[in-house]
Amino acid sequence: MKDVKGVIVKIIAEYLDKEESEISVTSTFSEIGLDSLDIMELVMQMQEELDCKIELSQEITTIEQLAKLIEQQQLGGISA
Repeated sequence: MKDVKGVIVKIIAEYLDKEESEISVTSTFSEIGLDSLDIMELVMQMQEELDCKIELSQEITTIEQLAKLIEQQQLGGISA
């Protein structure tokens, strides 16, 4: 299984033209400079890269929460 958190951080870092070390997995998307349109664009890229379907909700506000959601879906668990 891919390192989901690592893939998400890489995609966001490239999108924001930042180093991966500058992206905190516990910061909210808005804290790292992403608005809702940015997030939708990134989600499409993440779905392709991670071969998954991501259904975002307002409760998913950090990379860490998003990674957990994707990992649960990949394991066949119930989405958060």
